[in-house]
Amino acid sequence: MRHFAAPGRVNLIGEHTDYSGGLVLPLAIDRGIRLRVEPSDRITLTSEQFDGGVDVAADGSGDAPEGWGRYVAALAQELGDLGRPPAGMAGSLTSDLPAGAGLSSSAALEMAVGTALAALADFPLEPLALAAAGQRAERRAVGVPVGIMDQAASVLGVAGHAILLDCASLAHRAVPLPPDLAVAVLHSGVSRELEGSGYGRRRAELEQGLAALGGRSPREVDPDEAVAAARAAGVGDVAVRRVRHVVTENRRVEATVAALEAGDRPALRRLLEEGHASLRDDYEVSVPELDLLVGLALEHGAVAARMTGGGFGGAIVALVDAEGAEQVVTATAAAYAARTGTDPLTLLTTAVDGAGEREEP
Repeated sequence: MRHFAAPGRVNLIGEHTDYSGGLVLPLAIDRGIRLRVEPSDRITLTSEQFDGGVDVAADGSGDAPEGWGRYVAALAQELGDLGRPPAGMAGSLTSDLPAGAGLSSSAALEMAVGTALAALADFPLEPLALAAAGQRAERRAVGVPVGIMDQAASVLGVAGHAILLDCASLAHRAVPLPPDLAVAVLHSGVSRELEGSGYGRRRAELEQGLAALGGRSPREVDPDEAVAAARAAGVGDVAVRRVRHVVTENRRVEATVAALEAGDRPALRRLLEEGHASLRDDYEVSVPELDLLVGLALEHGAVAARMTGGGFGGAIVALVDAEGAEQVVTATAAAYAARTGTDPLTLLTTAVDGAGEREEP
C-alpha cells in the first residue's frame, strides 16, 4: 500500500479575488484527506466519512458517478487530457476535514487523488499544473467557476508559513507566520456548498463591473478610480460594490503581508475587520452567524478575525495569542452557543506542507 495526503486550507485574507487574477494569502492546515491505495485496473475508493464510494475506469471515462465520486472521475479525465497513462488504484479514503466549513475539502480531495494518480502512473506533474487540473476538474464536476486558490494552497503549503499567491501570474512566495500567534477556525454551524450558493452569481456580477475597467486588472486601479469607472459605465450599484470589494481586498492582502512580517497586531486587526466588512457589505457573502462569531472572537481576546472561504455559511478564521489560544477559542464558542443554541466546531491549526506521498502512518 502507498499513502498520499493533501491538506485543506484556511485563507487569512484575499477572498473572492482569485478568479479575477488577484492576490490571496492562504495556508495549508493540519487537517485534510488521506489515501491508502494500491495499483489497480480501475479507480475504486471507499470512505467511512463520505457516503457511497467510487468505481470508475482508470481514465475517469463512463457515466459520471454521484457525490464525491464526481470530483475523482473529473480529475482522472483532466489528467488524461494532460497525457497521464490510465493507471488505476484501489483503496480507502479518510478525512478529518469538515465538509462545508470553508476549508476546501473538495480541493483537498482533488489534490490527494491527483497526487496518487500521477504517482501510480509514474507521471510527474508540477504542483501548479496539478492545481490547475483540479480547478478544471471542479468546474467539470459541479459547474462552479472556482478560482485556483484552494488547489494551489493544498499543493504549495509550507510548514509555518502562509502562501502569498498572485492568481494571475501564479507567482508565489512563503510568508512566515509569527510564532507568537496561533490560527483558530470556528465553524458557524451553517453549512454551505458553492454549487448551490450564490457564488456563480457573484462572479457574474463582478465580471460585469470589471468590464467597465477597459481591460485593466483590478490591481492596476485605485478604489475610487474603479468605482468611478464602473458608475460611469452604468453597470449598476451591485456590480460597483463587487468591484470595490475586489480592488480594496487586493490592497488588504499586500498590507496584511507587511503587517505579519512586522508583527503589527493593530494593523492585522484593522485589515481583517475591513476585509470582513467588505465581504459582508460589498460582496454580500457573509451571514449573521459569521458576523456574530467574528464579533465574539474579538470580544474574547482574538488579535484579529474575519469570515473565511466562499461565504454563505462556513467558518471564521481568527489570529490569537499562542499562549492562551485554547481559552480564547473556548470562551468564543461558549458565547456563540449561548446566543444561537449551536455549538460551533472549533479547531486550532498550524500551517503544514502541501500534498504529497507520505510515510505509512
